[in-house]
Amino acid sequence: MKIVKKNITYIIVSRGISRIGDIMFDFANNTFLSGLNPTTLSLVAIYQSLESLIGILFNLFGGVIADSFNRKKIIIGTNILCGISCIVLSFISPQKWLIHAIVITNVILAFMSAFSGPSYKAFTKEIVKKDNISQLNSLLETTSTVIKVTIPMIAIFLYNSLGIHGVLMLDGLSFLVAASLIFFIIPINEEVPTKEKITISEVFNDLKIGFEYIYSHRPLFTIIVLSAIVNFFLAAYNLLLPYSNQMFGEISSGLYGTFLTAEAIGGFIGSILSGLLNKSLSSKRLILFLTLSGLMLMSATPLYAMFHNIIILAFSPALFSLFLSIFNIQFFSIVQRDVDNEFLGRVFGIIFTVAILFMPIGTGFFSMVLNPTNTFNFFIIGMSITILSLVFGMLFKKYDIG
Repeated sequence: MKIVKKNITYIIVSRGISRIGDIMFDFANNTFLSGLNPTTLSLVAIYQSLESLIGILFNLFGGVIADSFNRKKIIIGTNILCGISCIVLSFISPQKWLIHAIVITNVILAFMSAFSGPSYKAFTKEIVKKDNISQLNSLLETTSTVIKVTIPMIAIFLYNSLGIHGVLMLDGLSFLVAASLIFFIIPINEEVPTKEKITISEVFNDLKIGFEYIYSHRPLFTIIVLSAIVNFFLAAYNLLLPYSNQMFGEISSGLYGTFLTAEAIGGFIGSILSGLLNKSLSSKRLILFLTLSGLMLMSATPLYAMFHNIIILAFSPALFSLFLSIFNIQFFSIVQRDVDNEFLGRVFGIIFTVAILFMPIGTGFFSMVLNPTNTFNFFIIGMSITILSLVFGMLFKKYDIG
């Protein structure tokens, strides 16, 4: 148990420090690139779109690598390479070179993330017992939420004080510290047999076997399809959130910021509550939390109609985020618990790829069909999620998926 507790501490602190580095890196670069030419979105668009493209292209292969080689070494190696890349970038001064170097470094970091992401998720099963997986995911999500809320304010101060070069240096050091902490983790469960080398044909064959594994396990296949469609509707929610003031025009300005704060608080509480539910992992409970999240989002429209109060209205995104956070943590925990260790990297690689694919598809679709001034937008999205969860609930019952 002492080893398990140390493992949990090391991976939470490591993941947290790495997450801080990610946020500071993106904040500094987005601020720098947007400040070069405030009248155009092109530089920032290129910066962000390349990151998504790399994820789509390489997450699948990252999953294969995570199942073929030592996951601990992959995580350490990718963090070290990210750290070195950021430190080298911090020494580039000429503006023209720095612009290109930032874009290239972001591509490198996205590439490393495509390999470290599946490895991180798969590595969890090697360092704690099955009963602790959901608790660890809950702690990781809680830490991530706290960092997401607090670090942007610190990043503003650091950027103003140290400039982009100073922040990039700190980013590099954060990745190196994260790598060093992973070094002290001791796997307690059976590790995947590793290969000395792998050919391109073997990579594609292993990937094919991964898809076949998912398709042959009906419960796993079903919840992955469910999560993909949920991401499609979440794209609509994320798209509409900045238009909160237009949707609920009779409430004073600042609604977007209030909703973001409420969402963060709800996600934080949800991640804590999920840790208390870690003994009750089941697909049916997954459906319950998703249904509740949809109903909470639907409540925005009637709450607005009845009260016209910004605080009461904020309960809708807060509770939506709370139940969605529990859904996400329980979803990943079920996958980590039920998937054979030798396939875990490929399964997560496929999940990440599907998630990235469905978000831009949803964004494009809903940008054409939704009116940003329609008060019923959140009601429509929430109802869609609720109906989706009920349909999958019937499927789970029909096929006896527990």
